[in-house]
This record gives sequence, structure tokens and C-alpha cells, in this order.
Amino acid sequence: MRILLINIRATQGGAGRVGYDLHHRLQAAGAQSTLLYGYGSGIAPDPKVADEPNVRMIGSRPAILANYAAHWLIGHEIVTSGKASLRRAIAEADVVHVHAPHHWYLHWETLVALLREAGKPVVVTAHDWWLVTGRCGFARDCEGWRRQCGECGPRRFEDLPSLPDRSRIVRAARQKALRTLAAQLVIVCPSRHLAADHREIYPDLDVRFVPNALDREFEAVVLGQPAQADRHGYLFCASDLASPGKIDAGLVRALATSFGDEVGLIGRNTPFGDLPATAHGEVRDRATLAGLFGAARTLLFTSQMDNAPLTIIEALTAGCYVVAYPSAAAQEMVELVGGRCAASPAEALELVRAGREADLYGGIDHAELARRARSTWSGEAMAAAYRDVYRELVGTNHSGALLAETGA
Repeated sequence: MRILLINIRATQGGAGRVGYDLHHRLQAAGAQSTLLYGYGSGIAPDPKVADEPNVRMIGSRPAILANYAAHWLIGHEIVTSGKASLRRAIAEADVVHVHAPHHWYLHWETLVALLREAGKPVVVTAHDWWLVTGRCGFARDCEGWRRQCGECGPRRFEDLPSLPDRSRIVRAARQKALRTLAAQLVIVCPSRHLAADHREIYPDLDVRFVPNALDREFEAVVLGQPAQADRHGYLFCASDLASPGKIDAGLVRALATSFGDEVGLIGRNTPFGDLPATAHGEVRDRATLAGLFGAARTLLFTSQMDNAPLTIIEALTAGCYVVAYPSAAAQEMVELVGGRCAASPAEALELVRAGREADLYGGIDHAELARRARSTWSGEAMAAAYRDVYRELVGTNHSGALLAETGA
């Protein structure tokens, strides 16, 4: 089977890690997988995939900058990077699997037109809320998408920027385009609450749930070592440590006051240079990250923006307690290993200061926590679930083509 994966990033970010790992797991299972990605950091090729012929960057600096400018002016992209290359790749594939189609490297309606023209089965993994909002990847506490949007106001600067609020028009056009693929489409969500949101907006489309999982590099490290019992330290982890939607700065400061350099900060743009906390910076090496989670007692997860947090999955499988603020995403993750979120920021702080994080997990130790998590988030199980979706779609598409050829 020939699978074409399309994603904004090759290896960076949550969606990038999932797509890249799936690409390699598909190849290991005997599929012919090709990954096309928009761009890496600095609008440049991702150096990690430089030697992989089946992973190619299709974005270009002029197109991406033009699309970024267009977002400021009219709220959506205007050009598709590498259109000819994209058309050829789609024509050669049995199934096209789209991950994140936003953030300036594609014009959505052009991509949909190419997919419709080719008539190939299409899987879209909704890693975020972009398909339901039509513009924003993260909805946080916004409910406008339930009311057809058109009420962003200054909030439109929190995600994809635009000077005028054209969210209602853009959303309607993008969702209309998606529906033209209905006969050849499956939407996959990595969390049940996100799938429920998509079914609310797309009751007429096929929406399914396939959970995220550990990538091969991280999984190899954590499965190769028992969970440590003697642990120290409290971690905060986010791509952008300055993001108020990801990190509760007040909690960072409170814990740094109590525990000093035992508080570790993983991510870029730290605004906590005045604290005695330990700044690890952006950690891209998977073994290094697994080692940090494997040695720490607790991950503090305060994000209100994520929908299927890989950080929680990684920490739990390394045997690290996760003390999470209440959100649909965090609650769904920790419930799978018998846990619960802290009821409030105050309870989170109290539990950590008292060393009672295990109370959130029924008193289990680090080893049992790791055992439960490792059986829950298997990378091979995720890949197998996607292969089942592909086979079903290819079979349905082949039957439809035969019926068309015979006039039945």
C-alpha cells in the first residue's frame, strides 16, 4: 500500500512527532510511505530528515511569507507551496493522510480540490480544533465555534493572526470544501472529547477515535528500563514557556520558592530567569527527555490548550506522576491510568508541597503507574489502527470504482 502523509512539520511539535513516527512504523510494516511537510524551524528544511528520501519539504519561503501576510490582511492563505509536486504525490498514492494542513504552507481549498480531483481515499487526523473553528488550532475557553463563529474580536490574535475578523466567512468556506470529500473521507481524532466536538459540527461525516501513542525513540528508552523509585524534582514542559495558555507562571514561582533548583523548566522562551529553577531549554533528543521524566517525581501540567497531550503520555510512561489542572484533555489522559486531575490550582500546589501526588492515582507507586501507561499508549497499536482505516478505505474506494466502470 502506498501512503502519502502531509503535515506542517516533519519531526517538530506534537503533530509532527505523531506523523513522523507513523511514517516509520508504516514503512516497518511493509507499506510505501512518503511524508511531505511544510517547513521546519526558520522556514528551512528539518535537518533531522535530511538523509531520508521519502521525507520532503514542499514549503517555500516566498509562499509561506505570502500566506502569512495574507492572513494578516484577509484571514486565510492564498497559495499552495509545491503544488505540482503535491499533485504528483497524490496521484501516486493509494491513501492520502493529512495531518495539520494549516499555518501558511497550503491553501486549504486547493488541497481539497487536488484530493477531490484524484478521487483517492483521504484520512484527516484532527490534532486540534482547526477543522471545527475553521481558523484557530486551539479553542481554549472559546465556545464561538459552537455558534458559527464570527465573534473573535481581539481573540483572533491568539492563534492565526488577521486584522479583520472574517472567521465566519472563512470557517464556512473551509467546512464546505471539506464536505465535498465526504464520500472518500475519514476524520480521526486522537482524543474522545475532540471526536465529540467534531461529531457535533460534522454529524454527516465519518469521525473516529484513534489515540496518540509513544514514538519509537521514546518508547525504546522507557521500555528498556524499569521505572525508578527514588525520584526528585518537579517539571514544567511546554514548547513555549512564556505562553499563559500552557504554563501557570504563578505555580512555577510558588514551587521555585519552595523547592529551588529542583523545579525544572523544559522549553524555549523561559520568562523565569530570575528564579533558582533549573532551565533545561528546548529538549529535542528523545532519550534525554525520557531521562528527565524518568528521574523526576512530578510533571505539573497546567495547559488549557492541548487536546491529547503527548507530554502527559510521555511522563506517565516514564513513571512520573502528572499533577494536571482540570481540562477535558488532561482528565481523559489521566483517567486511562486510573487517575484524576487536581480539582484546582490550589489543590495542585498543596499536593506537591505535601508530597501526596500519588493521591491522584489511588496511591499507586511509580512502577505501577508506568506499567499501566506503557500498556495503554502503544505505538504499534496506533499504527495498526491507522492501517485498518487505510485498508477499509482502499477497499471501499476500489469497490466504488468497479461499480462506476460497470455502470452498476
